[in-house]
Amino acid sequence: MGSDPMTRSDSWGLTLARLPLGTALAWGVAMAVAAPELPRLAAAAALATVALTAWRPWAGLLAVLACAPAGALLAPPPARAAELVAWAFLAAWLLRLDRPLTIDRFPRAVVVPVLLYGTAAVTSWLAYVTAGAGGVTPSTLPWFLLRSLPQEYLALSTPEPHAWTMLQTATGLATLLAALAIAQPDRRTLGLVAKALVVTAAVLAVATLADVGRQWAANDFGAWFLLRYVNGERFSLHLRDLNAAGSLYVLAGLTAAALAIFDPARRLRWIALLAIMAPAVVLAGSRTSFVAGIAGIAILAATARRRMLTPRQRMAAAAVAALVIVAAVVLADWRTDVRGTAGRAASLRSEFSRTTARMFASSPVFGVGVGQYFTRSNEFMSEDLRALYGNENAHNYFAQQFAELGLVGGLLFVWLAGALVTRAWNAARADGEFDPVAVGLFAGVAGYLLTCVTGHPLLVPEAALPFWIAAGAIAGAGRHEERRAAPYGIAAVLVSAVLVVGVGRGVAAYARTGERPRDAGFHEMETAEDGTPFRWVTQHGITYVDDGAGFLRLRLRAPDLPQTRPLLVDTWISGRLVDRRTLPVDQWTAYDVAVREAAGEAFRRVDLRVNQEWTEEVRLGRRAARRPISLMVGEITFIPLK
Repeated sequence: MGSDPMTRSDSWGLTLARLPLGTALAWGVAMAVAAPELPRLAAAAALATVALTAWRPWAGLLAVLACAPAGALLAPPPARAAELVAWAFLAAWLLRLDRPLTIDRFPRAVVVPVLLYGTAAVTSWLAYVTAGAGGVTPSTLPWFLLRSLPQEYLALSTPEPHAWTMLQTATGLATLLAALAIAQPDRRTLGLVAKALVVTAAVLAVATLADVGRQWAANDFGAWFLLRYVNGERFSLHLRDLNAAGSLYVLAGLTAAALAIFDPARRLRWIALLAIMAPAVVLAGSRTSFVAGIAGIAILAATARRRMLTPRQRMAAAAVAALVIVAAVVLADWRTDVRGTAGRAASLRSEFSRTTARMFASSPVFGVGVGQYFTRSNEFMSEDLRALYGNENAHNYFAQQFAELGLVGGLLFVWLAGALVTRAWNAARADGEFDPVAVGLFAGVAGYLLTCVTGHPLLVPEAALPFWIAAGAIAGAGRHEERRAAPYGIAAVLVSAVLVVGVGRGVAAYARTGERPRDAGFHEMETAEDGTPFRWVTQHGITYVDDGAGFLRLRLRAPDLPQTRPLLVDTWISGRLVDRRTLPVDQWTAYDVAVREAAGEAFRRVDLRVNQEWTEEVRLGRRAARRPISLMVGEITFIPLK
C-alpha cells in the first residue's frame, strides 16, 4: 500500500506541470459551458463532473464513465460532449493541488509507453502543422502554431483531422493515467468502474430499444416497421458508428459475463443486465464484436483455469458461451442484402489492408501525419474501393497507427496495448482471493482491443473513453515487480531522437516552401441561387495570395441557417489577425482588408476562421455522409498597390 496521502507529495516537476495543464483544461471547459451552442444538459454534466471530482476523484471518474458514452445524446455534433466531461474531470483532478495525484508510484511499465505514444501523436501534429505553414512569417510562427489549437474545440470541434485526432488521443491517454492513479491505492475503485460500465451500457441499450419502440408507435405499430430491423437495418441510438457501439458492448458485456459466472450472490442481476444488452448488440450488428465476444469467453476460461468452478458456474459459463456463439453464427451471413456476406466483408478488409500498406510505404518512418488516414485514403485505394467509399478509415486501428505515425508511432501503440493487457492479466491472476471484477475487466479490455483489429473504436470518443478508463483502472490494480529504469530510459532517448528528427523534417519543409500549397478547408465550387459562383468553407479555410502591400478583397455570405449567435469571421494574413467582423445573414458582403507592407516571402497565407458550423448531407462514394459548412466564399482577391 502507498503512504498516507496527507504526508506524501508529488515531485516538484509534476507539481509545476499540474497548474498550467489544469488551468488550460479548465479554460477550455469554461468556454464550452459559456458557448450558446452547447445544450444546458451537457453544461450541467460538465459542472457536475467538476464538483464530484473536487469532492472525490473516483466519483468524477465514474461521472465520465457514465456520461461519455452518451455524449452525442447530451450534445449533438459539432459539440464534443464526451471530451467535455473528460476535460472537466481532468481539470478538477489536476487542480486539487493540496493532494498528490496518487499515493503510489506510477508504474513505468504503463506510463512510459503512454507518454511516448502521446508524444509521438503530438510531434506528428506539430510536424504536420509546421510543414504546412508556408506563407507564415517566421516571427509569427510560434503564435500561429499555438493558435492552430482551436479555442472552442469542445463546443464547435474543428474540421481539421490532425487537430481533433491529436487532442482526442491526448484526452484518452490522460484519462487512462488518471484512472490508473485513482485505482492504484484502493482496489475497490475497480469494482465501481466495472459496475458503472455495465450499468451505463445497459441503460444505453434500454434507450436504444425504447427509441425503436417510439418509432414503431409513430408508425401505428405496423409489422413492416420491425421487419426493417429483421431484414437489414442496423441501429444504435447513442452512436452513429455501429461497429464502435459493438466494441463498447464487448467491453461491458464481457465484464458482466465474468460477474454473472463468478459472483453467485448477484448472478441474477448480472444475467439480467446481459439480457438487456443483448437485443441492442444484435441491432448494432457488428460481426467483429461477436468474434471478440467469443474470444473474450475463451479468455475468461483461461484466466479462471486455476479456480475450480462449481457446477452452477460451469452451467452459467456454458450458457453465456453458447449464447455468444449462436448469435455470432446467426449474424455471420444475416442481413446480407444490407451488409453483404461475411465473405464480402473479408474481401473489403483485405482491400483496406492493401490500401494501408501502400500508404505506409509512402512514408514508413514518420507516417503521413496524425489524423490524415481518412483524408488521404483516396490516393491509395483501388478503383473499386474508391467508388464504394470515397474516403474511409483503415478498419484496423493498429494498421492505421503505422500509416499515420510511421514505424515508430505504430510500434509505440503496440507497446502500449501490450503493456495494458499484461498489467490487466497480472491483476486478474494476482495471488490471493479470486477477483471476478479483475477477470471481467481483463477480458473486456482484451476483447475491445481485438475489435480494433477490424475497426477503429478509439477514433470515437464515446466508445474510446470508457476503454481508457477501464484499461487504466485494471492497470492500476495490477501488482508486479518493476523492471530496472535503464531500459525505459534508453527507449525514451531513442524514440525522442527519432521524433525530434520528425519535427525537424516539418521545419525543413516549411523553410523550403517555394510553390503555393493547395487551398484547404474549402469544398468544391458551386453556384448560388442568384448565379454567384462560390465555395463553402469549413470553420477554418486556408488560401494563398501574392506578397506585397495592397488590399485583400473578400466577398462572403453567411448562410440562412439557425444561428445561436452572430456569425463572426476572423481573417489572418501571414499568421497575424488583421480583421474581425460580423456578417449579416443571407446576403453577400464585400469588403477590403489592408495589407500594409510586404512580408518578404514568395506568397502570403490567408486563414479564415468562423465561429459557427453546420453539417450538410452529401454523397461519399455510394453512401451518405455529412460535411461541415460555415460560410459561403464568393471571391478572395489580392489587389496590389502600384
